[in-house]
Amino acid sequence: MVATSPRLLVRVLPGTPTTKTPVCIPTPTQSRRARFRRCHLSRSRDPAPVSEDPQAPDSLRVAFACGGAGGHVYSAFALADELHASLPYSRSLFLGAPAPSLESSTAAASSYAFAPIPPCLPRALFAAALHLHRFRPHILVATGGAPSLPSCLAALLLGLPFVIQDQDAGPAPATRLLAPVAQRVFLAFNAPVRLLPKRKCAVYGNPVRMSIRNYLRVPKAAAMARFFPRAGLGCEEGAEVVLFLAGTLGSPEINVAVLNMYYEMLTKRKNRYLIWQTGPEDFCEMESLVRGHRRLFLTP
Repeated sequence: MVATSPRLLVRVLPGTPTTKTPVCIPTPTQSRRARFRRCHLSRSRDPAPVSEDPQAPDSLRVAFACGGAGGHVYSAFALADELHASLPYSRSLFLGAPAPSLESSTAAASSYAFAPIPPCLPRALFAAALHLHRFRPHILVATGGAPSLPSCLAALLLGLPFVIQDQDAGPAPATRLLAPVAQRVFLAFNAPVRLLPKRKCAVYGNPVRMSIRNYLRVPKAAAMARFFPRAGLGCEEGAEVVLFLAGTLGSPEINVAVLNMYYEMLTKRKNRYLIWQTGPEDFCEMESLVRGHRRLFLTP
């Protein structure tokens, strides 16, 4: 995600865009005196105080609304990491479900500012409007989940521009509801375009976290030793690695399907290795049911 002043250029990475036209979202400009006055009045109550470094070339503020499944949450954090890498002086605020939640723990681990949004819609709308008013973002990015709807409605009431990033092959109900009033809707697949305002859609793929991209630089031998330490040396030669993902919450259907076929997959091919992500809720049960195997790596 890249920004230029006084216009904000939003780009979801990685992915191959279907259009060569950059997405520009105008941001309101203020006089220096007006900016100082608003910052001074809200400084004591702001959950994420805005401090503008006089040496800083950029002072972009972006709010992210996400929650629930990992696809919604990790997409928002991937965008925030990319933003901070491009603009070190930018600031990010995450709006999400109160702790304990995936977004609150991820924000704490990433040192990003976090503001809780209660589950009740009237209270959620009021809380989102209050946090956005205090933080004064230039734009809101909604990546899905329960907190996204009240946050976008609050931004609409406050006159703040917002964009939507939808990770699924079918648009969520909130995406279909908010798409007509959003600045732009970033999609991972082409299929949802026919269900949304076409002029506002851009297919850019899903964001990938920097921590995952860094693994691409790890040698295969080191990666195999990390996941399959009992397989011995030379296991990477001609190895076939299969990854099963049951999702952040853990899909019982996927876990049961893998449970029924994992042993046969391992016995048929001696160079086949399995990495099986179960989700935290099903991990203990799956671990008790599977047979220990040197070419199987089980993780929550």
